[in-house]
Amino acid sequence: MACSCCSSEHKGNGFFASTKWEITKLCITAVLLVLSYFWHNIVGDSIGMYFDPSWIAIILCGIPIMKSAWHGLVHHRKIQASLLITVAIVSSVALEIVAWCGISLESGHMEHYLFAAGEIAFLMGLGGFIEDLTVKKTRKGIERLVDLSPRTAVVKLFGELLVLEVSQIQPGDIVVVKPNDMIPVDGVVVSGETAVDQASITGESVPCDKKEGDTVFAGTWNKSGAIEVKVTKRSDETTVAKLISLVEEAEGKKAPIARLADRWASFIVPSAIALAFIVFFATKLFAEISWLEAAIRGVTILVVFCPCSLALATPTAIAAGLGALSYRGIMVKSGKAIEELAKVDTVCFDKTGTLTTGQIKVNEFFCDGIDEKEFLALAGGTENSSEHPIAKAVVDFAKENGNIKEAQKVNSIVGLGVEAEIDGQKVLIARWQHFEKEKGVVAEKASAMLEKGLTVMGVSVDGKVVGCISVSDTIRQDSKQAVEAINENYDTVMLTGDNKNAALRMADLSGVKEVKYELLPDQKVESIREKQQGGKKVCMIGDGVNDAPSLATADCSIAMGAFGSDLAIETADIALMNNEVARLPGLMKFSKKILRTIKGNIILAMTINVIAVILSAVAVLDPVTGALVHNCTSLFVVGNSALLFTDKDKTFKNIKGIK
Repeated sequence: MACSCCSSEHKGNGFFASTKWEITKLCITAVLLVLSYFWHNIVGDSIGMYFDPSWIAIILCGIPIMKSAWHGLVHHRKIQASLLITVAIVSSVALEIVAWCGISLESGHMEHYLFAAGEIAFLMGLGGFIEDLTVKKTRKGIERLVDLSPRTAVVKLFGELLVLEVSQIQPGDIVVVKPNDMIPVDGVVVSGETAVDQASITGESVPCDKKEGDTVFAGTWNKSGAIEVKVTKRSDETTVAKLISLVEEAEGKKAPIARLADRWASFIVPSAIALAFIVFFATKLFAEISWLEAAIRGVTILVVFCPCSLALATPTAIAAGLGALSYRGIMVKSGKAIEELAKVDTVCFDKTGTLTTGQIKVNEFFCDGIDEKEFLALAGGTENSSEHPIAKAVVDFAKENGNIKEAQKVNSIVGLGVEAEIDGQKVLIARWQHFEKEKGVVAEKASAMLEKGLTVMGVSVDGKVVGCISVSDTIRQDSKQAVEAINENYDTVMLTGDNKNAALRMADLSGVKEVKYELLPDQKVESIREKQQGGKKVCMIGDGVNDAPSLATADCSIAMGAFGSDLAIETADIALMNNEVARLPGLMKFSKKILRTIKGNIILAMTINVIAVILSAVAVLDPVTGALVHNCTSLFVVGNSALLFTDKDKTFKNIKGIK
C-alpha cells in the first residue's frame, strides 16, 4: 500500500480493506530488509548477491506505487507523487545494476542501493498503513451511523407480527419495537411510552421520554417500554440515511487549502525531477566527483523531494477533525465548511429555536378583585380547547397552580382571543391591545409587562378586566454562557422577526451585542449581505426551518437541533444534532485548531523538504537516509493531525457544564 498521495486508488481500497494482509506484508518486508542489509556480508560476491531479499520488498511494497504512477500517467494524464517515488526506486535499482557491472565508488559497493530501493518502498507502505489507521479512526463516526441502519423490523400487518426488511417498509406501516431494541424507522409513536437513547446521533447522555404523538428516529435505542411506531419515511429517507450521505459527501469535498496543496504537489513532482538532473550535472562538473556519485546525489533528491508529507497535510487534519466532531453530534458537510468557519468574525443568531427553546411559558400574572386560584381556573378553562401555543402555556400554568374549570360555549375570535362561558360568567382572554383603553392598577401592571418585552393577555369577566397574564419564549439554559464565550473573539448579532421589546429582552438575557428586530426572512438575508459587503465573514446560526435563506447566504452556516429536520441537513454547512448552544464556542475554537494544524503541517513539510534537498546536494544524505527523513516527515504530519482526536474534549469543555 502506498500513502494516499502516492495512490490514486487509496480511498477505495484503504478505508474498509482488511488490515491483516497489510500488517503481514509489512512484517515480512521488514524482516527481509534486515536480512538484505547483511546480505553482502553473507553471500559476498557470489551469485547469491543477485538474489537479494530486497527484491521481494520492492515487489510487495513498490509494485502498488508503480501501478498507481502508471495509471495516473496513462489513464488520467496526470503527474502524481507516486511517479516521483517510482523514479526514485527505479533509479536506485539502476545504481545497483551499475555496481554489479563493476562500476563502483572508491569506497566500494557498500552503499547497497537495492536495499535503498526496498527501504523506500517499505517506508511508503508503512506511511500509508499508518495513515489508514488514522483515517479509519476518523471514519468510525460514519461506520457508527451505518451500524445505526437496522436491516429488519417487526411490522404489525393484518393482525400479525411479521419480520420484514426495512427497505420493504412503507410510510403508514406500524412497526413494533420491543424494550432494548433499536428503533428501525423514522415515525410517530401511536401506542406505548418509553425512554429513547439518542446519544448515538445527538450526543445527549440522558434518554428522552417518548409518548403517544412523539417522533422517534431510526438508529436510536428503545430503553424501556414496548411501543408501536407509525412509519413516516422510507428507509432511504430517514434521518440516519441522510446523515450517512452527508458525511460521505464531506469526504469527497476538499477545502480550498487542500486544493492549494494539490496544486503545489503537482508542481513539485516535475520540479524535483528537474532539480535532480541539475544537481547531477552540477555536482559532476563543479565538485569533480564521479558520474556514479553525482547520480547518487540526484537520486537522493528524488527521494527527499517527494511531496507526500505536503499532500497528507490537509486531508489527514480534515479527516481527523470531521471524525472528532462527529463524536460530539456535530455533522460537517465539507472541509470547506471548517475552513470558512475558522475565518468568520461575525456570528448572527436567530432568536426563536436557537437562543431560545421556542416554547412559550407563562412569565407572570396579576389579578385584582378576584382570588388568584379562581382567576387561573377561569383563564385555564377558557383556553383549554385552543391549540394555540399561548393557550397551551396558560393551561399548563393553571394546572400547575390548581385546577381548571370546565368551559361551555367556547368561541375562538380570529385575531383577538378566546371567549367562553364558565359557571354562568362570560370570560374573555385577548391580547392586551384589545384592552389598551383600560385604566387602573391592572392596566399599569400590563404596561410594565409590555415594557419588559413580554406578550400580555388581558382577562375580563362579564365585561370587567380582572387581570393580565404575560408569556414569553424561554431562553436556553446555556445560551448566556455560550454567547459570552463567543463575544470574546467575535461580533454577535441577533436577527429576529419578533417585536422590539421582546428582541431587546432576549438580547439582554443572552448577551448578544447587536439586535435587529421585526425582520422578514428576506430582510435577514439583506442584513447578512450588508455585513459581508462591509468586509465581514459571517456565520449564521438558526434552526434550519424558517432560516433557510439566511443559512444559505452566510459564508458559513450552522443549523441547531437538526436531528429530524431535513431542511436543516440540506441547507446548513454544519448541523448540530441537538440544541446545546454551549457546543458552539467549542466548535468555533476547534475549527481554528484544525486550520492551524493544516498550516503547521504544510510549513513543517516544506521546511524539512528544503533542508533535505540541500543536504542531499552536498552528499550528507544518501538514498537510504533520505528515505528515512522523508518518511519520518510524513509520519509526523499524520501523527500531528491525529492529535486532533485527543484535544476534542479539552476544547469542548471550555464552558462550564458541557458534558
